[in-house]
Amino acid sequence: MKRQLLSLATCVALIAFPVHAQDEDYDEYEEETVEGPSPEEVLAAVPAEHWLPIPVADLMVMRLADAADGSKREIVIQLLPARYSGGHVRNVRKLAAMGWWNDTGVYRVDRGFVTQFGSNPYGKMPPETLETVPESEYFNTALGQKRRTDMAGLEEMRTWSNTHQKTEIQPLMKIIYESYGAKVGFAAGWPVGLKGGKYYPITCRGALSPAHYDPPDTGSGSEISIITGEEARSLDTTFGYVGRVIDGLEHAINLPQGSPPGGFYDDASKNVPIKSIRMMVELPSAEHKHYEYLASYSPSLLQYIAAHGGYGNICTVDYPVRLKR
Repeated sequence: MKRQLLSLATCVALIAFPVHAQDEDYDEYEEETVEGPSPEEVLAAVPAEHWLPIPVADLMVMRLADAADGSKREIVIQLLPARYSGGHVRNVRKLAAMGWWNDTGVYRVDRGFVTQFGSNPYGKMPPETLETVPESEYFNTALGQKRRTDMAGLEEMRTWSNTHQKTEIQPLMKIIYESYGAKVGFAAGWPVGLKGGKYYPITCRGALSPAHYDPPDTGSGSEISIITGEEARSLDTTFGYVGRVIDGLEHAINLPQGSPPGGFYDDASKNVPIKSIRMMVELPSAEHKHYEYLASYSPSLLQYIAAHGGYGNICTVDYPVRLKR
């Protein structure tokens, strides 16, 4: 059976030679000694109004078969909001509403790269009602506009905080060393890149990317890879983007490694069963969970990155998201 896949060899070939990317206002990366509060202390001090709600309508719940010890394995996924998303996300919402992935499974685990699931090994053909998504949707104008707004707000608040609160919060590119040839920033809680005048969501660890055959095919979203390592940054602008795991990523990471070279299980009996994938709003209200993300215009975001040591690329530090209690 022909497989839709993210080819590791292909993706490695797509990586450009690393360069020092610069933001609009900063010309060079400067290494500095990081001193100050821990990441946990930074988050504890975030003003309440800088934690923004993630709509329950944007959350999707993936439930795998119980682990060998009987423990539950639930993965919570935040889909790109409708105003920032395109055909892939609309297809995924439709598939989840249909219960399309129920009783299918995870059939590929390539540690440090991707965990892939879908209907391919089960002989299910995607519904004909799914959209055909053009390659142009790898880029995201709406997310780029929001990035510009949030980056301007971040700089304004950083300056105000340094001036009036006597802090020493560094600019974004003083604490992030981006090595993938793009200018970077944040938009509505999402890491975003800018290259060639076009914006795109960055494929960090936890991102969901639709698998596809060779271009111009972009995949429908019926086969999806959960990104489990930074090697997948080569998928930026060459694969679609659906959303990201915000809770339970360990359940996608800690599955048995598949067979070389691509991590596909060589026996269907090794596939990890998916009990269900549903939109959270379809679950009983008692099962709803409420999450919040740190506003991308909050100086606490830069403090949080700096508290980790900074100096990584934009994916080195997971974006702050918390379960509201």
